[in-house]
Amino acid sequence: MAPWRVVITDFTESGHEIESAVFAASGLDIDLVRAAETPGRSLASDVTDADALLVQFAPISSEVIESLTRCRVISRYGIGVDMIDLEAAAKAGIPVANVPDFCIDEVSTQTIGFLIDLNRATIPLNAHVHDGRWGSPPPVTPPRRLAGQVLGIVGMGAIGRAVAAKAAALGLRVMACDPYASDAAGAELVGLDELLVTADYVTLHCPLTEETRALIGAAQLAMMKPAAYLLNLSRGPVVDQGALLAALEAGQIAGAALDVMTTEPPAADDPLLGRPDVVLTPHSASWSAESAVQLRRDAAQNIVDVLSGRLPRSVVNAVSFPEPPRTSDDLETS
Repeated sequence: MAPWRVVITDFTESGHEIESAVFAASGLDIDLVRAAETPGRSLASDVTDADALLVQFAPISSEVIESLTRCRVISRYGIGVDMIDLEAAAKAGIPVANVPDFCIDEVSTQTIGFLIDLNRATIPLNAHVHDGRWGSPPPVTPPRRLAGQVLGIVGMGAIGRAVAAKAAALGLRVMACDPYASDAAGAELVGLDELLVTADYVTLHCPLTEETRALIGAAQLAMMKPAAYLLNLSRGPVVDQGALLAALEAGQIAGAALDVMTTEPPAADDPLLGRPDVVLTPHSASWSAESAVQLRRDAAQNIVDVLSGRLPRSVVNAVSFPEPPRTSDDLETS
């Protein structure tokens, strides 16, 4: 009997010991391989005969999905699934699974860290001291007391709710906008316009969809207070980056903190680089020793579940779960 063929399309880590351990513990005969990450090479040529895919950022387009001849499941290393054509996968009868809870604490904590950095001006004050200066004049004006200010959260999934709880503990008044949320974990649910006009800090935690692409553009930035800050820990294209630059240059908002950008990594001449009013981290808010292990283990477990005839813990596309899988030999001859 031929083994199941699982293909890692792309992943930041070069090894796959954790995934292999999950597969070995399952008792399934699984051959884990890595697609060739060669510029210009078609991903379809590496995944055509895959029984399952492990995906990080590689675009799994409708063309790639149409090339799959026997794929049983696509499992994402992460929460967001904007790089996968969910409709095409559903049409092909392929469930798409993610790891919905691997970095809730990490991303919500970095959000609070960004907020404190912006409020307390820790980054410019750090540079001030490292430049050999200590006393007056400091490079910033005195900050406003954080307690009592307003945090506006766009997107009240698990991360947004965790941010709300941590922000409330700091004495912030929390508002939230999410058209799909029936409650907001103690935050005040409002429309997007009201949130933008009122908040001192606006933080984005919504998924990237056609509905949220460029959700924050020139019109929305113009609604914000001149002393307000924008935080983005969702996906880069949720913000119109050109409009953000224009708003910063015009003084429409006080600054921004971004863990994600429209193009990653950004070009060396990206005008947001080097701006003292912009805090940047390299799409690393989800990162911790614990979350890295959980991500790999749970993404692999999604595949084990499907190949064993079970539903994975989290299916994100509207697909009828297939019949219990047969062996790879059966699939090759049917």
